[in-house]
Amino acid sequence: MKPNWTCKKCNEEIEDGFDACWKCGALRDGSQPPKVEEKNGENDPVSLNTSEKRPGSIMSRYKDAYLTANSITSFGATIKIIALVIAGFIVLIGFTNQNALGLYSILFAVGICIPIYILGILVSAQGQILKATLDTAVNTSQFLKKEEMRRIMFGE
Repeated sequence: MKPNWTCKKCNEEIEDGFDACWKCGALRDGSQPPKVEEKNGENDPVSLNTSEKRPGSIMSRYKDAYLTANSITSFGATIKIIALVIAGFIVLIGFTNQNALGLYSILFAVGICIPIYILGILVSAQGQILKATLDTAVNTSQFLKKEEMRRIMFGE
């Protein structure tokens, strides 16, 4: 087990490998780290602590990530629907023939469509996992205000 140190600002116990507190951002000596600045396209300094609507901002990144997660979840649901439609089609064809293929068509449909349906479940689960990860990232971000978190998570 690695030795830990205690933040002088909020008394949080931090692993020794980190130089700043995960909770309040204070350095080991209790001071705040210097503000980091970046330049936008017009060479104006912009603080990283702002999340104004500009290309590449934190707000648009999170919104794009949620859009991706929702798309993955929807794609998984579509795969599940396709599996059910294929199964229904196979059974329908089996029962419309005048032979004794009706029961065999049910078995064939189950054998073909269950793996496709399971694939849809797995794809949807990946989208849900991405959403859960994004929820955690948004809720713990030091760069977003509460109002911005709400707008990102609920698409407002």
